[in-house]
Amino acid sequence: MSLPWNRTVKLRVAPDCVCATLEQGWPHRRALARASHVVEAASGLQASGDSPTPNGRLAMVSAALDKLMVELSEAGSPRAARLDVELADALVHIDVAVGDFAGDSDRQLQAVADACVSELLGEAAADHDVRWQLQAGDKHLLIGAVDRGLLTVLAGVAERHGLRLGSVQPDLCWQWNRHAHALHPGSAVFAVASGCNAIISCVSEGAIAAVGSGAWLDLEPPANVVNPRVKKLMCGFGLDSAMTADMLDTRTNRLLAGAGLDAANQSAFVLVGPEGAGKAVSSRWTVMSLEEEIS
Repeated sequence: MSLPWNRTVKLRVAPDCVCATLEQGWPHRRALARASHVVEAASGLQASGDSPTPNGRLAMVSAALDKLMVELSEAGSPRAARLDVELADALVHIDVAVGDFAGDSDRQLQAVADACVSELLGEAAADHDVRWQLQAGDKHLLIGAVDRGLLTVLAGVAERHGLRLGSVQPDLCWQWNRHAHALHPGSAVFAVASGCNAIISCVSEGAIAAVGSGAWLDLEPPANVVNPRVKKLMCGFGLDSAMTADMLDTRTNRLLAGAGLDAANQSAFVLVGPEGAGKAVSSRWTVMSLEEEIS
């Protein structure tokens, strides 16, 4: 028997779209329902945050999430399910601090992370929740900063729809946990691409040592067009066959050069990307699926 608390809602929040899957069962899961909704006027919902009405943008996200949960409930009750959230990397500020952190306390590491985010965001840092992870070797501190307003929206949606808010993580962390095994020892590149944005990381002996982000596609999706294919692209799960991604190589080479690394000496180039990414990128990339397969 699959009990109600064995149900999970896997939610993905992107700048332009929210997508969710209601799953049931453990340890083998099956999908009961899927839904997606465009976030209206979402062009301003970017990590750079240049819009004058951030509260209005968050309200639009909240409205889209409510519609999403209502649609899921029509196919199968998500109440009492755990809500696990995957945030598109465009909505998270990610950085890496390099140093000798062996023996540092959690309080000291939090202070380092807070200082890095303050340098990156200035006064806006006060509005962000700062999280960190000390990686293998104790020399690289992976830092993430999430808008507290967005976290409040997620908590509110969970409460209104009877869900239990669980993990909230950026794409990079979700996909790293799933696919890091595909990397080889030594220096490598690990990238996660969704929608029009990609985050690229230099990996050294199992630790993320440097990160960069930006557009990775050479052809933008059609503007102001909302249909299932475009929704799929905005949520990061599919590419148009005409799209190419030479920009990904350009950004990767630039990041490697900035870190003093030779592209020819990388043991692997792994891209976690949407459906169709394998045809869009160069042959040096090993492409993994962005969307997790459900039994």
